[in-house]
Amino acid sequence: MGIDRRLALAAVGAIALGAAIDSPRAQNLPAFDPVATARLRAGEIAREIAASGRDASVPEPSRDDIFNTGLLLQAGLRALLPVRERQGIALPGTPSPSDPSELIAAQENYKAVFESGADATPAQKATAIKSIELAAQQLRKGGYTLLAGKVTDWLASR
Repeated sequence: MGIDRRLALAAVGAIALGAAIDSPRAQNLPAFDPVATARLRAGEIAREIAASGRDASVPEPSRDDIFNTGLLLQAGLRALLPVRERQGIALPGTPSPSDPSELIAAQENYKAVFESGADATPAQKATAIKSIELAAQQLRKGGYTLLAGKVTDWLASR
């Protein structure tokens, strides 16, 4: 019984030490900037995702998956942009038959918001948030847990 107790205490100590070491590093990470992310070009969002750090124990997603996840995140963020922040942001191109349906819906949503010239309606905001949540899930699934956490934290703070 004494050995099991010592192992349990050692495990708790190791976990606490790991949390203490990771805590300062986590506090020094830049906050998620939804406007800057929305303003990135299509290829830039994929590079930002790849540069955000990935859990190597998770199988790496394909480049297409990363690209589509980035576009999904952007489409949601763009739909939430206030009118004054939209200048210089392009509308989505024509979707291809191979584009995921969620991405097409998110891009059509932000296109409708932009073309209205007004802020997003409650239904459009709900679609945008759903797109952002799905993108965060896909980021997490692909091993981009830090970026996924930042996006999720940002959503929770809205």
